[in-house]
Amino acid sequence: MSVEREIEGLKSEWQAAFREMKKYFYNEIFDTFSITYDARTWYRFKNPALIYPMEREMRFSTPNERVRFDYYGSFLSKLGIVSYNFAYLADIEEFYSGDLNMFLHEQSQFVTTLQRANLRVAHFLPDALVEVTAQGLRSFIRLKLGAEAEAVEASSRGRGEERGAGEKRGSVLGEYEEPLVLMETLGLMGMPRRDDILSFFSELSEHAPDFVRVFLRTQNFSYAGLATPPWLNADKKFGIRRRADILRAGKIILRFLEGEIRREEANYALENMYFTTYLEDFNVEEIVDMRWINLERAKERVERTLKEFERKASRRTSFHCYEDFSDALRRIYERVERTLAYFG
Repeated sequence: MSVEREIEGLKSEWQAAFREMKKYFYNEIFDTFSITYDARTWYRFKNPALIYPMEREMRFSTPNERVRFDYYGSFLSKLGIVSYNFAYLADIEEFYSGDLNMFLHEQSQFVTTLQRANLRVAHFLPDALVEVTAQGLRSFIRLKLGAEAEAVEASSRGRGEERGAGEKRGSVLGEYEEPLVLMETLGLMGMPRRDDILSFFSELSEHAPDFVRVFLRTQNFSYAGLATPPWLNADKKFGIRRRADILRAGKIILRFLEGEIRREEANYALENMYFTTYLEDFNVEEIVDMRWINLERAKERVERTLKEFERKASRRTSFHCYEDFSDALRRIYERVERTLAYFG
C-alpha cells in the first residue's frame, strides 16, 4: 500500500472517531472543524495529533518520515485523542471566556490545562483515556527502543501467547505495563495516586532498565500533582505542575535509581519541590464543569469502565493504582448521576 493510500485510510479512521465522540461530547462549533494530516505537527512539536482552534482543524501527523507507524493505532485510542483535543475548547471557554492566548500562556508553563482536558474526557470516555495512555506508551517504546521492543513481541508471537482486550502482546514492561498506564492516566487526569513512586520505578528499573532511563528523562505524569483551575496553579500544596519541575523530578528519581543519591536524599529533594499526588478533602473531579457532555451516554460508559477496573482492583492488590483508578471513576460516576438526578 502506498503512503498516500495509508494516510487516506487513517484519515477516515480519525474522522470516524470524531463522529463517535460527538455522540458523547458535542457543541455546534465542532461541526466547523475538519480532521487533516500534517507531518509538520510531529516535526515541530513531536506530537501525533493537535487541535488548531483558529484554523478549525485537528491535525494528525503519523506516519511520517521520522515515525514510520501510526502512533495511535487503535480506534479507541483515536477516539480518546480526538476527545482530549476537543476538550481543550471547553476548557478555553470555561476558564478563559474564549481567550486562546491566555490559555496558551498557562499551557506553556503548567500541565494543568492538559490535566483538565483529560479529566473532562474521563467524565464520558474513561476507557478511551486509558487506551490513549497505553497506546502512547507502546509507541514511545517502539520509537525509543525499537529493536528491543520488536524482538520481545516477535518472541511472544513465537510462543503463541494470547492477550486480552487492551493488552499488548510481549511488552518490554511485562506485568508492570498496566500499573504504569494507570498511574500515568491518573496523573494525566490530575487525580489522586497512592503508590510509592520511588519503589515502583525501582522495581520497574530492575525489569526494564533501558526503558526507565529514557522514560524518566521525558515529561511524565505518574508524579505530577493534582489538577486545579488556573488561579491555583501557583499553590504548592497541590504538588508539582510546572512543566520544568516535572522534568526535574524525573531526574531526581533517576539519580536515586542509578545510586547517585540515597532514598532519603531523593525524598528530601522531592519534598523540597512540594511533591504530592494525594490530598484529603479535595474533590478534583469537581474542578471542570460538564458542558457539552451527553450525560446519559456518559453514565453508561463510566459505569461499564468502573465495573471493569473494580474487578481488576480485586485481583491486583499489590498496586494501589487499580483501587485509585476505580475510586476516581466512582467519584465521577456519582457526580454524573447526581447531575442527571438534579436536571431529571
